[in-house]
Amino acid sequence: MAEPKYEWIDYGVANGVATVTFNAPRFGNALGLKGLQEFLDALYRSEARDDVGAVVLTGRGKAFCSGFNLKEVPAKDLDVETIAAHFRVVAMWWHQILHLLTRMPKPILAAVNGVAAGSGLGMTLCSDMAVCKDTASFFPAWHTIGIANDATTSYSLAKIVGFRRAMEWMLTNRTVSAQEALEWNVVNRVYDEANFEKNVAIIARELADAPTHLQGIAKAGFHMGWRQSIEEATEFEIQNVMKTVRHPHFHKMLTKFLSGEQKSDKPQVNLPT
Repeated sequence: MAEPKYEWIDYGVANGVATVTFNAPRFGNALGLKGLQEFLDALYRSEARDDVGAVVLTGRGKAFCSGFNLKEVPAKDLDVETIAAHFRVVAMWWHQILHLLTRMPKPILAAVNGVAAGSGLGMTLCSDMAVCKDTASFFPAWHTIGIANDATTSYSLAKIVGFRRAMEWMLTNRTVSAQEALEWNVVNRVYDEANFEKNVAIIARELADAPTHLQGIAKAGFHMGWRQSIEEATEFEIQNVMKTVRHPHFHKMLTKFLSGEQKSDKPQVNLPT
């Protein structure tokens, strides 16, 4: 079967494993609207194919995924409603992807090869398993650009890392290392550069070879056991995002980002040791 040709992602199926590779390293694998549409299409194809037993998500270059591509925000005149309309459309596509990651009756493995920021972090949390390189890092990012946390973190983060750690992480907005991510259950395993791809392939093949229908039942049962549905959680998230997109603080931070000033002015709380 010929695989589709995408612009922002690479997609392939081998040995029962579908692999989606984010392929925009110049943007830290941040995804714009076209990239999100391609990603969702690849996920739907993976769900429908009988020869796919597991899906791997990974990135090309030094980043896993840096969330959504701020370069696409129509910020020329900083018109509030134009920017808000853009965020609403992008959020709709991201939420469809994140919902599908939790609903697809096949295991999803996040192979975090580098930075996972914003929706890249949310995608890691929504995956059924996650492994990372020892050089990977995880960063909430939302408060850096002046908007509310999104990408299902109100649904997934506290459930995975615990309430206190979730609050600490979001309120301090700090970068978490691979080892700390392991201690916090954000990832299942950490591998060095030399062994990362080999171990990802082993895990993915074992997931693909297992009884998919039983994996799907377990996955659905775990998510149903959580009190709030992902749809309800993300609906509140986008309401918060839309409020903060209209706030002057966001426009100040967006202007800094687009002018290149943001890199040297990342808001972060340093906790005493």
